[in-house]
Amino acid sequence: MTVGDLILEMQNWDQSKTNLSIEERTYQWNNFVRAFFKDQATAQYRYRLKVASILWKKVRISKKSKIYHHDLLKKYDREIKEYK
Repeated sequence: MTVGDLILEMQNWDQSKTNLSIEERTYQWNNFVRAFFKDQATAQYRYRLKVASILWKKVRISKKSKIYHHDLLKKYDREIKEYK
């Protein structure tokens, strides 16, 4: 194996690592939406996926875990109340 081969391997490894993080983010979003729709309290919203999206944006930028919990409805009520 040459140095060039090693460099190529490292470049490919970095790309696969990036794809994994994209897959991980998709996995987190899917789990968030699934948990959101399981919460009976979310049935009061007309555009539930839109509300889930608004909450996801808040959760995504926070340093907390990327999971849905019922308290998000109370915490961000001001942002989502128009969808009731």
